[in-house]
Amino acid sequence: MNTKHRSQSGMNLVLETDGWSQVQASWRFYNNEEVTIPSLNDPIIEEVVEQSNKRAGNYTLVAYDWSHLDYKKHTKKQELVTKNKKGNAKQIGYDLQGSLAMDEKGNPLGALAQNLATSEKIYSTYDSNIDTNLTHLEELVQRTKYIRENYKFEKELVDIIDREGDSVALMREYEANGWCYLIRAKSNHKVYLPDEDREVKQGDLAKELTLGSYLKTIKYKVDKKMQKVKIFVNEIEVNIRRDATKSVLDEDGKRKTIFTAGKSIKARFVVERLVDEDNNTVAQWMLLSNVPKEVTATTIGTWYYHRWKIESYFKLLKSSGFNLESWQQETPMALFRRLLVVSYATLFVWKIERSEEKNAPAVRKFLVQLSGRLIEKNKEFTTPALLSGLWVFMKMMNVLKIYDVEALFAFKEQIGDMMGMEL
Repeated sequence: MNTKHRSQSGMNLVLETDGWSQVQASWRFYNNEEVTIPSLNDPIIEEVVEQSNKRAGNYTLVAYDWSHLDYKKHTKKQELVTKNKKGNAKQIGYDLQGSLAMDEKGNPLGALAQNLATSEKIYSTYDSNIDTNLTHLEELVQRTKYIRENYKFEKELVDIIDREGDSVALMREYEANGWCYLIRAKSNHKVYLPDEDREVKQGDLAKELTLGSYLKTIKYKVDKKMQKVKIFVNEIEVNIRRDATKSVLDEDGKRKTIFTAGKSIKARFVVERLVDEDNNTVAQWMLLSNVPKEVTATTIGTWYYHRWKIESYFKLLKSSGFNLESWQQETPMALFRRLLVVSYATLFVWKIERSEEKNAPAVRKFLVQLSGRLIEKNKEFTTPALLSGLWVFMKMMNVLKIYDVEALFAFKEQIGDMMGMEL
């Protein structure tokens, strides 16, 4: 069985087989040592790269993020990580490290390199021997390097990272390799303004900049209510020349900070603001990027706005779609195999979502109706609704293999009689 067939057979476990046969087939598949990580991940990468190279534009966006998987009630799961939180609370589970490829319009193309970090090792699609002592950002450098060197993307990749990425060591690594980044900035970090010969905290610099250019109007939740807000973007060129810092444990087990000087680097400091109808700034994002000047500040603001798609991907895996945190696989490898199977399934949902074929709106409407999910007014669909509708449709197709339409209408009459009502 080749890799594409094996991954397809795995997806069938998600969408097609029924009842007890599904339980048995799933158990055998996810615990089968012959089902390797590459055999499940390679078809995903092939599809993502192909779709990326077909899409318009010069860039492919790659959003990076980390998500905790809560398994504190799953006492039989192996290699669980326990972390102490504030008070007496404990966080028990795994750490999912994801990379989501998108086109310039923010349409998800698929998951790239993914990791499942446990107490003993990191299960990964790109390296079976990742050092567990690496920080998130150190591992991220290895991951993005692998993606760039091994996946045949024809477009320039732009890595989009949340505030954890505001690390001068990380940005220097990107500069040294000629990679593009788009990182959310921290307010207390300083930058240098060469034209004014002064250092300033990024939060204070943001206050000095005017609103800048209008980007677009969106709906945004303010005080638990959805409101229309306008997005404005402004930018200024800065230098970053502070020391890199790293927290390590010394020989006595005490934590200390190591400072490392480095080359000053140039960056674009972009401020994105959400302004309500009363001209109040209800939200603000400060961004650092090294993408070429041909990419406007408003485009940078739009690209960062798309970063939330990886959070939506995690939500689709967890509460809004596949219920990842309820899976009963006891070994991390079995759970990771299942994760890759559903990652493959998301590719098809996203293809339906972004399809521009003539009958695509009708297909999406049909799947939403099958899902039974309520959709926000004036919204055509949601990804979870399409996924749910697709699942129901596949089940319907299985039923039609067993019963003809006449038999189904007979069941309708019989069930109506049992319930004492007309269906």
